[in-house]
Amino acid sequence: MSGQLTPGQRARLIELVGETIQQEDAAAVERSFNDFQRGMAALRADFDPQPLQEAPGGGVND
Repeated sequence: MSGQLTPGQRARLIELVGETIQQEDAAAVERSFNDFQRGMAALRADFDPQPLQEAPGGGVND
């Protein structure tokens, strides 16, 4: 065997590599989105709206 791929084998290899890259890209996008959602949840949990509420006898900007 010469170690070279036939045109059919080369086409199949390109197809498989392309599928693998697409799957990895999709997984990376999903991880990024999940990280974003966790970050937003953490920001919401850290945000304390209490100081923004109107104080007795005046508004927030008084």
